[in-house]
Amino acid sequence: MKIQINNETSTLKQVIIGNAYNFKSPLNFRDLYDPTSLMNYLKGNYPTKFRLQNQLSNFKKILVNHNVKVNELDVIDTNQIFARDLGFVIDGNFFLSSILPDRELELNGLKNILKKIKNVIKLPKSAHIEGGDVVVDKNHVFIGYYNKKDYKNQITARTNKKAIKIISDRLKNKEIFPIELIKSSILPSKNALHLDCCFQPVSTNKAVVCKEAFANKIELEFLISYFGEKNIFNVTLNEMSKLYCNFFSINQNTVITDMRFKRLIDWLHNIGMNVEKVDFSEISKLGGLFRCCTLPLIREKK
Repeated sequence: MKIQINNETSTLKQVIIGNAYNFKSPLNFRDLYDPTSLMNYLKGNYPTKFRLQNQLSNFKKILVNHNVKVNELDVIDTNQIFARDLGFVIDGNFFLSSILPDRELELNGLKNILKKIKNVIKLPKSAHIEGGDVVVDKNHVFIGYYNKKDYKNQITARTNKKAIKIISDRLKNKEIFPIELIKSSILPSKNALHLDCCFQPVSTNKAVVCKEAFANKIELEFLISYFGEKNIFNVTLNEMSKLYCNFFSINQNTVITDMRFKRLIDWLHNIGMNVEKVDFSEISKLGGLFRCCTLPLIREKK
């Protein structure tokens, strides 16, 4: 398989999506790794396997209707909804994520896909990264990270500077832009779990951004100047926590987002986008949405 990803919005040809076939509710709150899951667990509002799989199935049908080849993860005995955490593609390279130790079993779901891919790069365990922190825009790669002193004790810190350095050394033809994110283990509105929870490109030159989710003002200012203020849709911290930024582009003219996000949908329509509106309310209870559930393998190069 000849994989190719050099942007987030051109026509999608092939993708991996997560599944909920063996989804299990946690035995206690210590098994949860983000504040949104924790909040819904404590409220007695944790999702069920049937509802999760039903929403994923509806999502898959839309992708297939847009002529996207959909691959599913190998089914293993663990939760497998968020395929994006497991890896990411930049140009023709598949980077295998170095994820939380308690979730390493999930990587086995990629075994059959990886057999078909030539350039697989496995990062060392000390170089932490998850796919949701990586956003590619042609010759530029934005990578979310966390670098505060409490990194080791911050369960929502998923990417470190060591991983960014390794990727930068590997991809000499790319400009790598680190972006530090705010983190909280208990408050969803104070936690940007991944970069794609607070920033994502859309169309040809626009982006959706939650400015308050960036810990470094200089990095934020660069991001704004990169796209241009007039091309940015600003999201509040509350909207970020509901995952407004975690839509998914099928092509430069079409996105999939949650039907509840009226303000975002109106803006997308105003800039000329076609919007596929889907109920992903159950998936969102786990702290992720459409981009989190997908791992693109091939997009048209631009």
